[in-house]
Amino acid sequence: MPIVIPDTELRDPTLLRQHYELERALADCLRSASKQERRDLYSVVYDEYFSKVGESTQSTASRQQMVDLEAQTLAPFLTKNSVFLEIGAGDCALALHVADAVNHAYAIEASEKVAPAATVLESFELILSDSIPLPFNDNSVDVAYSCHFLEHLHPEDAKEHAAEVRRILRPDGIYLCVTPNRLWGPHDISRYFDEIPTGFHLREYTHAELCQLMLEVGFASTKICRGVGKYSRFVSPWCCTNFEYLLDLLPPRIRRRVMSVVSGRRQPPLRKLEQVVVLGKK
Repeated sequence: MPIVIPDTELRDPTLLRQHYELERALADCLRSASKQERRDLYSVVYDEYFSKVGESTQSTASRQQMVDLEAQTLAPFLTKNSVFLEIGAGDCALALHVADAVNHAYAIEASEKVAPAATVLESFELILSDSIPLPFNDNSVDVAYSCHFLEHLHPEDAKEHAAEVRRILRPDGIYLCVTPNRLWGPHDISRYFDEIPTGFHLREYTHAELCQLMLEVGFASTKICRGVGKYSRFVSPWCCTNFEYLLDLLPPRIRRRVMSVVSGRRQPPLRKLEQVVVLGKK
């Protein structure tokens, strides 16, 4: 059963349906495209979507709050000598935020519709690219980060992407990957119309699935993040992944109820297990 449209949704049902139909049609282009065709298709698809629908309606205050939480989570891994890379950077607010705290901050974004205008900052560089391989040398990045990016990739491309991130990381480098949890999903606009993602989320993941993906491409170890911002801590995935396994056995409607109770009925984005946050170490 699809999720009921909340009162906080600003778009009326008719507009939601129009946006969903557009997103699903464009996402189907990605799903059905060959690996070679997808090389240049991501930017084309997202540019078309943003040109018709517009950019995110997230408020400036909400965006800044998210950037602050991301920066606090990343802080223990960053030094003045670090080379930082944000993948799927969007407006690049996070990369610009941490640029002064590191040696250099890179941001990769596929769509020029959402990327910021030219920014004059010596320690920051924006790269417009939607292609694999990543445009970096082997062993050249200390900390790679992506948030709500992996779920937008075709599953074949997601695995290749993870392998590419590992390639460019220096010894002991890390990849902190944040993606919405499949067990709460769908998280794209299709949540109001389908039980599974049929919009731009080409695949959503659990902690167990993302940890397994990272290990398959050669990461030495994985940890999961508990808590957010300055309260975050990284622990073994064992307990969380076993709990997710049990939840996954339940029908979606019952599973969401159980997870809502476990979350103390908190609202997004503070619900338990709502985000998959995995740290892969090279």
